[in-house]
Amino acid sequence: MPLYRVWYRDIPEPLEFTAANRCSELEILEHILAQEKIAPAGTGPAVSEIIEKNRLAPVRYTEDESELNVIE
Repeated sequence: MPLYRVWYRDIPEPLEFTAANRCSELEILEHILAQEKIAPAGTGPAVSEIIEKNRLAPVRYTEDESELNVIE
């Protein structure tokens, strides 16, 4: 079960969650939207559009203490 730490909007404390399998960038964004109580993105918009529309940038994450990844 991968452990994710996700930083967004320059919030100092990361959102942490575990998942049964590796998450896609869209699935990671869905966790952020749930945390912020924003309606789910659905299947239409691209990841970059979701980030821009909800002013989430910059979005960065680690998976099991891996290197820092950026979602753009």
